[in-house]
Amino acid sequence: VFLVVVLLLLPLLLATTIPLARARVDLYDPYTGYVDHAVANPAQAAILRRVRDGMTDDPNRALLNWEGDYPCKQPWVGIRCYQGNDVTHLDLSHRSIGGDLLDAIAELDTLVELDLSSNFLTGPIPTAIGLMPRLATLNLRANRFTGGVPATLGNSSSLRHVSLAQNRLRGTIPAAAANNAKLTTLDLSANALTGPIPTEFGGVAALVELHVAKNMLNGTVPREFAGLARLRSFRAQGNVLEGTVPDNWGSGMLDLEAIDLSRNFLYGDVPANLANIPKLRELRLNHNQVWGTTPAALIALNASVPGFVIVR
Repeated sequence: VFLVVVLLLLPLLLATTIPLARARVDLYDPYTGYVDHAVANPAQAAILRRVRDGMTDDPNRALLNWEGDYPCKQPWVGIRCYQGNDVTHLDLSHRSIGGDLLDAIAELDTLVELDLSSNFLTGPIPTAIGLMPRLATLNLRANRFTGGVPATLGNSSSLRHVSLAQNRLRGTIPAAAANNAKLTTLDLSANALTGPIPTEFGGVAALVELHVAKNMLNGTVPREFAGLARLRSFRAQGNVLEGTVPDNWGSGMLDLEAIDLSRNFLYGDVPANLANIPKLRELRLNHNQVWGTTPAALIALNASVPGFVIVR
């Protein structure tokens, strides 16, 4: 009988000893201990509203429901949260939003993905974005951002995917951006960037896609990229690159599928060594001053590999 009574009362006892408001915890304060979502979310809500203050043009009223103290509970438009507590994803892509991206965005230290692509945002990209401790994906593609590419992108230990394509960015590509050893994809296409392609990217072993097409980049195609075993796509068409196609690009580029160097000022022969790139399926060298016959090995690839594209 005693055992039955204990079993019946057990849920009641637990309910009184573990407050419901403290049942879910997600943040840890070294001074006060765990902080639950009821304490943490109002702070994130305040930060998000400051970010909204910079977005002065919202014709579709996408941010109209950004009110209250709990962006994960409502939930707010464009917000996704981890376990219903921390804001981890902010996706306001294709919302026709205009205005500036304020520095306050960098205070969202739990953010993993920021996608503001295909809007009308202007002004500089906040340099503090590169210091966000958990940010893995940054997509600001197709806006009207001005200024330069933040060198602080190289300070991040979490950023993997960065797209700043189709903006109005100027200046050079900062070599410091290559300090991020975990960078996987970088797309800076369709801006007004000048200067050389930093050779330092040849040391980013994790790099899979590097796209710098349709800028005003000069200098040569980096020979240092020959050791990028994971690089799958390199697109630098529509620049003012000079010199020859690197003759050391070959068998060490194990995953390279696409090379587009068209519409530049390259000259010389097509290196036969390119045929040693095991997965090469696309080679575009047209609208350059590359002369001579196409190496027999590349012609053989073009004939034997379905879908192989060679344009020169």
